[in-house]
Amino acid sequence: MRFLSELIKFSFVLLFSSLSFGQQNRIANYNADLGTSKNFGLQKMGVSSKSKNTYDFMALGYFINANNNMYLKTKDKKYIDNNISIIKPILIDTNSNSAYQKNVWVMNVGKNNQNATVNGQEHLISEGYFFRYIGEFLDILAKNNLYTNYQPLIKSGLKYSFNKWKARSFSKYDDYSMLFHQRLHTGANWAIVALYLMKYDASSKDTYSTFVNQFDQELKKALVVNRSASGVSYYTWNSTYPDKFCKALQAIKNYKPVVQDVSHGNHVVLYLIKARELNNANWKDFDFSYLANTLKLKILKTDSIADNVDGTTDPTVKNTGWRISDGWMKLIYYDKSLYPLFEKSLTNYQNRIDNSGLELQFNSIYP
Repeated sequence: MRFLSELIKFSFVLLFSSLSFGQQNRIANYNADLGTSKNFGLQKMGVSSKSKNTYDFMALGYFINANNNMYLKTKDKKYIDNNISIIKPILIDTNSNSAYQKNVWVMNVGKNNQNATVNGQEHLISEGYFFRYIGEFLDILAKNNLYTNYQPLIKSGLKYSFNKWKARSFSKYDDYSMLFHQRLHTGANWAIVALYLMKYDASSKDTYSTFVNQFDQELKKALVVNRSASGVSYYTWNSTYPDKFCKALQAIKNYKPVVQDVSHGNHVVLYLIKARELNNANWKDFDFSYLANTLKLKILKTDSIADNVDGTTDPTVKNTGWRISDGWMKLIYYDKSLYPLFEKSLTNYQNRIDNSGLELQFNSIYP
């Protein structure tokens, strides 16, 4: 036992000796925040995971992604164990594989919350936030041969959520309208789920690929290439779909274009990153430098961050552009020159980041 303990210590020293001081500091800060009594630390997230309140799914998704990021950087299994402890009450500790059908994931918020109108009901948007990162976690487990006994249950939960909303959508619209929703960023979350299911549920691959291909067709139309005065290319896009291509959108009489806000634009950026990672052939030639240029030219400013992807301000989403950890910041893996720009632009938002649901995610993203 002493030899094993010393070996673990030696391995830990080797890991840290191979990291820069900045990386070591990031890991230390992450672990400190994880173990504290902060609102979105491990302890509080453990309580949320047992509540079965779909309102908590957004924060739980961010938490799972943060630990996914840290495991991929350090290969420290404790980050996997953190996620298992969160996922177990939701997907694993069930009486049977069909226990999800008991409709336990419902909204439960105070009457002044904007989501109060759907209290007591399941919530498609919240599940999308959560299950895109469940798919990412399943992929990590499968690639690293971890918790093989839990993988079938996790995959079952992923399939259940997507197929539940698909069935309801086809019952009402005879197409994927509900999963596309009214905005590209919501469809992007479900498209990520579908990409992982294409990989791990081969028996229904055609179902998922049909949805993904339809979404990709719309996203390609939505992304507009602009050029700066100096000839640098960058993307802008609307959060609304370019076409009324599904029945739910066709039923909306006044469906006007709305420019994509930076915060929700995270989901579109993340989808494009995942499409590349998961070998979606529709995006094999996608140029991520154009997205990086959107940040450099339009979003990241000296002392602030724009509200919208075209650099404009918007009173409806004012001062929400700082929420860039869910997608935009992950572009540093394609362009490391972005990282100091992020740090500089985020300086004035540190008080908002601290103790927010995004804090761990922010801390888990570094070169």
